[in-house]
Amino acid sequence: MTKEFSRNKTWNPKIVGEFLAELSNEENAYTNEEKCDYIKDTAKELLTRGGNGNISSAENILIYATQHYFDKIDSQIKASIYYLLGELYEAYKENFVRAYTYYEKYTLNNKENSGTHSLMLKALILRDDFTYSDELEKEFRMSLAEWDMGLKNDRIYENLGRFIILNHEGNEEESKKVMKRLWGIIKNDELVVPDLIIKKNINDRVKVPSKIKEFIYSKNTELNPIK
Repeated sequence: MTKEFSRNKTWNPKIVGEFLAELSNEENAYTNEEKCDYIKDTAKELLTRGGNGNISSAENILIYATQHYFDKIDSQIKASIYYLLGELYEAYKENFVRAYTYYEKYTLNNKENSGTHSLMLKALILRDDFTYSDELEKEFRMSLAEWDMGLKNDRIYENLGRFIILNHEGNEEESKKVMKRLWGIIKNDELVVPDLIIKKNINDRVKVPSKIKEFIYSKNTELNPIK
């Protein structure tokens, strides 16, 4: 079924309707869990293709799943749908309030994967525009105990959390050091030769919303003067 619909390189509301009708067709006898898996895989493919039509279609079918197929299914399947919605609103729509909402739903349903505190730290930084809160500090402290691969994106959000807390405490000297560290991560990434990255097993490139880089640039004006 998924292959059939994948022939349509750019989706629109008509194709979405046909896709959902096929899922609901009683002759296919799909369980709610199977329907969610079809929707998740299809949404991932649509997001990979990109374009407004495909992104909106991915959004629509994922939300449809939460509204119609979540009855009596494993919480981990719910978590996977919520996580993908969080990614969609973070990376493709830059609606950070909604991204936070779906990441929070993910953490509440997630029973298998770690790293939820790091995820919520990122979601709070993006949602609250680098503003301190007790919740942010709690997620930051809890995230320090979580294992990660030390990739650039992980280090950016960890150091942003540290900067926000230090700034709130009035520790100007240490907060400046952290901000210079963040500047170093960004500039180092910009100097990396793409050919070298292809040879690695892991793509360790900075991939963050534009406002993250803009914030770091604004705090390092002596190194990157803003005209």
